[in-house]
Amino acid sequence: MEEEKRRGIRRKRLDTEQRRKAEKTKLDLAKVLAYGDERGFMKIMREIGLKDDSPEFLKALKAFREQAGRR
Repeated sequence: MEEEKRRGIRRKRLDTEQRRKAEKTKLDLAKVLAYGDERGFMKIMREIGLKDDSPEFLKALKAFREQAGRR
């Protein structure tokens, strides 16, 4: 019971707006990946806060291009 209490205190509440935005981003990303839309993919990466010249952005774009090229 003590552990349950502690776990409850540590849990962070996610507001509904944040949750909706995350769900929309996931759906948009799934569509972009399904259609192989590079511009759409780059737009989503920017929306989540990645800069065009960041290593994470470039790595994700490279992986996207490799995956899109396999179709």
